[in-house]
Amino acid sequence: MVTTTKRPPSNVPCLPLFGTPRSPERETLGPGVIDLARRLGRPYMPHQEYMANVALEIDPRTGRLAYDQVLIIGPRQNTGKTEFLLPYLTHRCISPWFGGMQRVLQTAQTADDARTKWRDVYRERLLKARTIKSMFRSRLSLNQEAFIWRNGSMWSPGSTTGKTAGTGDTLDIGVIDEAWSRPDFRTELGMAPAMDTRPNAQLLIASMIPGLTRAVPGTWPYLKEKRRLARARVEAGSRHGIALFDWSAVEGADPGDPRTWYSCMPGLGATVEEHRIRGHFEKLPLVDFCAEFLGWEPRETVPMWTTVPQRVWDGLVDPASSPVGTVALAVEISRDRQRGYLGTVGKRADGHWHLEVVEPGQKIAPGTVGIDWMEPRALEILAGQDVCTTVIDKRRPAASLIVPIETAGYDVTTPNGPDIQAACGRWYDRTGAATDPDAVKRDDGTRVRHLGQQSLDRAVALVKTIDVGAGAFTFVDRGSDDSIGPLYLMVLGMLGVELKWTPPMPDLEIFY
Repeated sequence: MVTTTKRPPSNVPCLPLFGTPRSPERETLGPGVIDLARRLGRPYMPHQEYMANVALEIDPRTGRLAYDQVLIIGPRQNTGKTEFLLPYLTHRCISPWFGGMQRVLQTAQTADDARTKWRDVYRERLLKARTIKSMFRSRLSLNQEAFIWRNGSMWSPGSTTGKTAGTGDTLDIGVIDEAWSRPDFRTELGMAPAMDTRPNAQLLIASMIPGLTRAVPGTWPYLKEKRRLARARVEAGSRHGIALFDWSAVEGADPGDPRTWYSCMPGLGATVEEHRIRGHFEKLPLVDFCAEFLGWEPRETVPMWTTVPQRVWDGLVDPASSPVGTVALAVEISRDRQRGYLGTVGKRADGHWHLEVVEPGQKIAPGTVGIDWMEPRALEILAGQDVCTTVIDKRRPAASLIVPIETAGYDVTTPNGPDIQAACGRWYDRTGAATDPDAVKRDDGTRVRHLGQQSLDRAVALVKTIDVGAGAFTFVDRGSDDSIGPLYLMVLGMLGVELKWTPPMPDLEIFY
């Protein structure tokens, strides 16, 4: 007896951004696949149950499957595509509803990849299932590999060509895995003729979105076009032809916010731990992370203004801004020691913060490579301005200037890592961009004001945050050639002012 249901999916904590909804008026073969996943030792997660129920809906007008293509797009190592396909394809081979004699072709990026997954993953799992292993035998001859089932069904791995790899002249299910690697429609067009005469044929296409590192010219146009067409069908409310399950984050969301990750990663917290995603976020170029983990189309341009929105930052420009009292001088040198930055931070008469990049920009030409100018220019600024302290991160290359500045008789502040992390948070709060309820609650309205300098604007546009635990974070750039050094100056300078700022002396009125 075939188990069917008309119930819509329930308890799906992470639905796809673009997903074909369940049609509750239709019966579905999904419960049979869900039961088989349990028998194979790895029960489906809620999002996989949802996919199975939708993909195997039966059109009551025809009595056949409503969808002849199923497109699954999701974050790397997070959607469980492999775990979804094993019960799905096994069900096709053994379910009485299909009548036996089914032909299944599973492809991957290369023929060797397909064989490896077929042999080392699928075969091993099937052999461990006591109720399944007696239902098939394995043919292991090279280029003739197949699971041959007692009812005449056959499941084979194959190449990316149109050949059916031993499955005969007909094909009931074709799988195009790692679809991002297909340069065009040739694989799909090669399978189509073998599927035309089969009443419930389905093409399953599964992939992540490739980052620029993978999406070299000529690779991913096939998946890009399939996704475009499928999304259009979802938006039009189509309930036949193509079933789409596209887990992606909303464009413009903060890529470093775990809330963004949970919105598009159905396996997060279940099969993948959050700290693993954080590690990828910190180590990968942002454009690659956003493509492969958030499902955003990779572009040569680096995503910008994701930490502080541009409209917020532009609203803080004050060309007439100036400090009162002493200022803190901040010093930063890039890790390759090719670029250096000097900046001052102070308090204004109205209580807001004054931020200014001094060099390069005043006496040092913008874009200057090398740091020979930094020591004499820093000492010149210290001699000519009322500076309460010079702030240097002793863990970074600018530490080489600590001794010369102290030797010249000036105060130097060298904060530790936790101090700087806390200062990053306070700088961010003072932009007014914070959305965290606790940050909003403690906001006293004090803001940073800046002069609209291009180098600082660029740094704020490029910055991303890294969560370091306990609600603290630090700033890093996006793996591009641009530096966030000017922004780091402002964080250090604000910390120096908080520790050692001296207010201006009041004017004394003398009465005679």
